[in-house]
Amino acid sequence: QQDFQFGDYSLLNFVNISDDDREMVRRWRNHYDTRKWMYSEHFITKKEHCGFIKILKRETRNAFWVVRKNRRGCLGVVYLNRVDFNNRNGYLGLYANPDCQYRGTGYHLLQCIKKLAFGNLSLHTLKLEVFADNERAKKLYQKSGFSIEGVLKGFVFRDFGGKSDAAKK
Repeated sequence: QQDFQFGDYSLLNFVNISDDDREMVRRWRNHYDTRKWMYSEHFITKKEHCGFIKILKRETRNAFWVVRKNRRGCLGVVYLNRVDFNNRNGYLGLYANPDCQYRGTGYHLLQCIKKLAFGNLSLHTLKLEVFADNERAKKLYQKSGFSIEGVLKGFVFRDFGGKSDAAKK
């Protein structure tokens, strides 16, 4: 539940941000270009979002941060899930502010979460999950040193006019 500062970057924990910032984050998360890549792609209500943040206040294995860059505004969100401090690993995630015009936003978000995970939290390994058709994200992660360890086929159900994502060819 801590905030962090890395040079020009501020990572503000969701439990510490203002109501206006929480609403801004909810708007980003509900943006089509963000939610289409999430396991939960439904529109998140204000009540649901407030409940989620309330749960985060008690969490020890999951944390979310808004990333701000001085003079450039908010870049997006980074998060760690399923953190195992005994084995020093966890899963990372990120999404950009859909209104951000800053080139390389994904790269900068990824650098922030890596610095936090490996530096401040002393994790040893970070993992992530990406939909097979999210070419942009796969390219970013591979360029940043991540490698493919496995593929989960038909793991997430998506209803495309009566056909699941797994049924798409």
